[in-house]
Amino acid sequence: MLAITVQTESGPALARPSADELAALLRRIGGDDDHFAVAERIPGADQVFLQTWRDGAGPFAVEHRDGGPDRHFRAECADAGAVAEVFLAWARGTESWQTALDWRPADLYSTPGLDAQTRAAAEERARTDIRTGFWTAEEVAQGLCDAFDPDETPVTVEQARRIVAQLWQERLAEQAQWPAQTDPDRVARAFGALASQGLTALMNFTCCGSCALSEVAGERAEGDRGFVFFHYQDTAAAADGHGLSIRYGAYPDSGADSAAIGRAVTAALAAVGLPVAWDGDPTKVIEVTPLRWHKRLPSGR
Repeated sequence: MLAITVQTESGPALARPSADELAALLRRIGGDDDHFAVAERIPGADQVFLQTWRDGAGPFAVEHRDGGPDRHFRAECADAGAVAEVFLAWARGTESWQTALDWRPADLYSTPGLDAQTRAAAEERARTDIRTGFWTAEEVAQGLCDAFDPDETPVTVEQARRIVAQLWQERLAEQAQWPAQTDPDRVARAFGALASQGLTALMNFTCCGSCALSEVAGERAEGDRGFVFFHYQDTAAAADGHGLSIRYGAYPDSGADSAAIGRAVTAALAAVGLPVAWDGDPTKVIEVTPLRWHKRLPSGR
């Protein structure tokens, strides 16, 4: 068995495959909904992987990374058997894979065909989503594609991924300078405590207040007497430096009081050291301000 995991487009990750299983998996790459394979070592190491992408019967694009973006290399190969041998050698820790292909530094960030104005607008949109800290890189890239009119200013998935990849690395460099515990960490701790107190506690829940209020009961656990949440727009506002609005209430059939729920929420937020502004009126949201929204990015790619 090989000490790697392999993630494909078509299914769950395959752990510790045999050499024959890995070779068979790679030979099928290129089919519908089966365009890529990403191999990572066991135990895993940050930003160390070998991956390939193929469309139909075209050549394999093979990439490996051994650390940051400056250690990311790319090659092309039309021979499925040769690609399989590279993966096998990499998985076994032998050195032959290093010279088996014509590895060249990968161009990870350029977006040929995308005009400068559209690129600038796309970067601003991507930065906003990245700053929230809740979305994966792939989710940010897909949201970027959806944000532009495909008939007027199209941004392809590949262009979006390249834009996001550069900004993602910049954010990772920023967060390396953050303190061990940040304000969003404290928010998460408070929400964990509220969940243990019989509240449906949801962070970054749905697009807006109306949708959240109509859907929160669907997330209710047995015994929950009320709810507390903030939605996408609240998160974006916090990431822009405007503080965080916390919304709460009692379920009508619980016999609980919304004001009591509000007091429980403010107590939990204060207990983790967050500044809370609320006058006790159950019709008003609870504001956590001032707040530095330094939420670390999700792990993975």
